[in-house]
Amino acid sequence: MSSYYKILLHLVCLFLIVVSPIFGHTMGLGSCPKVDPVKDFTMDKFMGDWYVIQKFATSSSCMKYNFTRGDDGKMRLVQTRQHFILDTFGVDHIYTYTGLLSVPDSDAAGRMRVKFPLNVAGESEFVVFMTDYTTYAGIFTCQKILFGHSKSATILSRKSTLDKPIVNQIRQKLEEEGVDPDDFSIVDQSKCIPTNDANLNVKIDDKTFSAGNVADVVKKVRLNNNNNNIKYKYN
Repeated sequence: MSSYYKILLHLVCLFLIVVSPIFGHTMGLGSCPKVDPVKDFTMDKFMGDWYVIQKFATSSSCMKYNFTRGDDGKMRLVQTRQHFILDTFGVDHIYTYTGLLSVPDSDAAGRMRVKFPLNVAGESEFVVFMTDYTTYAGIFTCQKILFGHSKSATILSRKSTLDKPIVNQIRQKLEEEGVDPDDFSIVDQSKCIPTNDANLNVKIDDKTFSAGNVADVVKKVRLNNNNNNIKYKYN
């Protein structure tokens, strides 16, 4: 692999660190729409792997969510995907982005807060508005920003596909809550790379760096070249 190609991948990776938080969201004026959470939501039943079937304004593929609780007792949302920018370069890669989940009110456990390390605006509302725990789920997220809000919604499935009638039910429910479902994009789950086969792995979580500390992270990025397999580690 040429030095030029390595440097190019390095720069693209750093670019993704900076711009990735803006993908998958749409902007609106005023306050966040009020979307009601599932009643009597049980997080323990919701834990585990989910495939992203549709998501607002995204071109990424092979997106998955994993809800887990660490040894430290904290709940985390681990998002993995293949980023469309790296797909353009023909790079076999996995992009992993982990946020911390919290439950402000145990009486409304489906209305959570999520904090991702690159989101300099802070926490976002994270609402599970539909789920049967075993087949499908609908999630709405929103964050107040200057002069308006940034919102997103996601349709999840325990399998890589979801029956169209269920998808339509979730979209309709969101519309009833005052959110336009036309912002959904279909997420392709057909050509996904196993994690062990990826030549490029980008992992960002709450232990990597704090929000607003991107400049320090850039200084710490190191490129490991082992038998032409490139892996980026952020420590």
